[in-house]
Amino acid sequence: MHGTHRILSLVFKLLPCIVATGAAAQQLDVAKIFDERNLLPVASMVEAGEYDLGARICDAAIKRDQPSVVWRLLRMRALAATGQTGEALTESAEFIKKFPEDLPLLMLRHDLAAGVGKKDIAKDALAKFNDAAKKKPVKDRTAAELVALGQGALALGADAKKVLANYFDAAKKKDAKAEEPYVAAGELALQKEDFARAADEFRKGLKEHGETTALRFGLARAFESSDREKADENLKRVLEINQKHEGALLVRAEQLMGAEKFVEAEAAIQSVIDVNEHSARAWALRSAIASILVDGEKARASRDSALALWPQNPLVDQVIGRCLSRAYRFAEAAEHLRASLAFDATHLPAKVQLCHVLMRLGKEDEAWKLADEIRSADGYNLQAHNIGLLEKEVAKFSIKQFDDFVIKLPERDWNVYGSRALTLLREARTVLCERYGLTLDHPVLVEFFPSQQDFAIRTFGNLGGQGILGACFGSVVTMNQPGGLAHGRNNWESTLWHEFCHVVTLTVTKNRMPRWLSEGISVYEEAQRDPAWGMNMNAKYRKMITDEEALTAMSQMSGAFLHPKSEDHLMFAYYEASQAVKFLLDKFGKEKFQGILRDLAAGKRINDAITANTQPVEKIEKEFAALMEQKAADFGGKLDWKQPTPEEVNPLDEESFAAFLKKNPTNRWALMKSADDLLESKEWKKAAEIGQKLIDLVPDDISTESGYFIKAKALRQMNQRDQEAELLRYFASRASDAMPIFLRLLELDTAAKRWPEVLANANRATALNPFLKSPQQSIAEALDATGQADAAIEAWRRLLILEPDNPADTNYRLAKLLHGKDDAAARRHLIDALVLAPRFRDAHRLLLEMAK
Repeated sequence: MHGTHRILSLVFKLLPCIVATGAAAQQLDVAKIFDERNLLPVASMVEAGEYDLGARICDAAIKRDQPSVVWRLLRMRALAATGQTGEALTESAEFIKKFPEDLPLLMLRHDLAAGVGKKDIAKDALAKFNDAAKKKPVKDRTAAELVALGQGALALGADAKKVLANYFDAAKKKDAKAEEPYVAAGELALQKEDFARAADEFRKGLKEHGETTALRFGLARAFESSDREKADENLKRVLEINQKHEGALLVRAEQLMGAEKFVEAEAAIQSVIDVNEHSARAWALRSAIASILVDGEKARASRDSALALWPQNPLVDQVIGRCLSRAYRFAEAAEHLRASLAFDATHLPAKVQLCHVLMRLGKEDEAWKLADEIRSADGYNLQAHNIGLLEKEVAKFSIKQFDDFVIKLPERDWNVYGSRALTLLREARTVLCERYGLTLDHPVLVEFFPSQQDFAIRTFGNLGGQGILGACFGSVVTMNQPGGLAHGRNNWESTLWHEFCHVVTLTVTKNRMPRWLSEGISVYEEAQRDPAWGMNMNAKYRKMITDEEALTAMSQMSGAFLHPKSEDHLMFAYYEASQAVKFLLDKFGKEKFQGILRDLAAGKRINDAITANTQPVEKIEKEFAALMEQKAADFGGKLDWKQPTPEEVNPLDEESFAAFLKKNPTNRWALMKSADDLLESKEWKKAAEIGQKLIDLVPDDISTESGYFIKAKALRQMNQRDQEAELLRYFASRASDAMPIFLRLLELDTAAKRWPEVLANANRATALNPFLKSPQQSIAEALDATGQADAAIEAWRRLLILEPDNPADTNYRLAKLLHGKDDAAARRHLIDALVLAPRFRDAHRLLLEMAK
């Protein structure tokens, strides 16, 4: 760095001598040569974060009256990066005298002034810009000038799509290798939250122009909500180029805040403040952290620092509000976002964020109005557009209002599973509120969405969120429709219980609990309601603990939810969190555990709350880790889990494999291969024996690769139905998502008229997909057969809504049950049955009987 400075200083000293010995034309040529040779390395300095040095060199060049305007642009940017925006604006006034028609210079002066609330300067710069823009035809402008024209047009309120087409795209055609058009187009897409378009723009820019922090930083933000791995990769590249990059450091700080690593987040923020002590965004983030940690004095002081240069800066409260919203502190977030809009009623980022916060507070009518305002002001805003589409869909929903719950869902859904959902919610409210000492004095809003897209917009504010079944925001629960996303694989009843548990614990702690504890309690409470709903040790988790060292310290556990390596790692985070909750409850008891929650509500941090109510968190973490390692060791402790090498066995050679199995009779790989081979060769008895051996070695394994599954397959082929049913019933009692098992048991038990078992497994199946006709029919038949007439009537009606395969029989059964209870309704169903099947003899007989 210092060598570069000395070289440039020498050039500056020699320049007057060289200039003095030549003619005027030669002087201009020398100055241009100097600019051509030195602008790029100085720009690289600024790009790399050497702001002070870059600013000084630019100042020296400007004082020597170097002809390129780029020296002035670079100096302004370097000064602004170090918090000297006032000085940059003062100097830019002089620069404009020399370059009165330079569009990028005028636009930069406007942007810097607008960024610190100097409205008069910004207005004057924009007026000068507008005048200068008229001096030359657009077709004769350079790429940089076209970009500036587009930015000026946006500042004057032009349509974003027209700006993209007429200026930014035109700039790319003018100079495909220029960086500015791609950065400008990408930033505009980010402002409108069109992340896919933004990513495309920044990627094209990197391909055409090459590496720059602006392009990489833009790409990182474009991927932030959809692909965290790519976002992190691009953020890392930015900081490799410029370790002082304010934007990248603050995005990193927000990521750390999301993982509840507040000390590390503070360090990233301090790195920014060390360079730019007036960074409003940095101070706003510091205020948000203080608010999350319930340090009101520090929160207010940091907010005051953020507003020091511009007391009415809407960005400050918008940033604080956004961060508080992510921490589930929605009421506080709304206050800050309203404060932002009080400073500037047109500040769209605050309006968009407030719209989402209002949705999460259950104030949907207010949110719809706000979204409409956003669309009117900005037709390109995708989030506002999506919320408008959501509003149209929700308007079609049926609203069921009760004292304790408000349920919104399509009318057909209410008739299929609505009453069941309400019954479960009321049970959860009774059990969990009592357990955690909570009195809920208001109804909880629960919404079910048949479209995953609508669920995502309602829940996350944009598309995505595939695989997520439900969400809770305090007193608002959103759910994917049972039978919709991942139907047949996920239990909607356990999900609903899980989410309502969040309602309770978030309310008890005033939304001040870490994510791992919130999720851990909900998963733990699922298992308390029904052991089959809980999460248990399995082969994957065992391997992650013993081979991958995937255990996370309790104090860092929330981070496991933020950056999971895979779907399996995310599920392991849920499992580990639930086991941590169980450990605390088992070791210290309910009262101590609830003391932790009370301390969180009072503002204590989780580690301090745990230590205050139990023992030092470091000791707890060691004990918990030892417990989990022991659980992993005990799971299949008699089993040999080693995967053999090719040198040990050739799986394609029968003799080699037989010899390996004989030598290693408890090897899991060998036993599983043997079972597969025996099933394929239809040696059912031997396959059943291998299945039983696996059951004996790993009795807690209830996966589809378990001995239970293998043995059940073999028993089915041997037509040993009673033994098969007994085995499958044990399996079904411990698994909440075993749809093939539930359906097979329905087949076996219906044939044997074991109606209590039919009812149990039909309910399990419809807890996975209530729209599946066969288990709904099984429920109706079982209730009918056991004389539960009223419940049977409701069940047959549900089946009728689902368009059964034999609607005539369904109508007949309803008519038969309703006869004597509601003859008018019975007659209607009977007529429907006869219209569908005119020769239905039983229906004719019932009609004659009713006519007597």
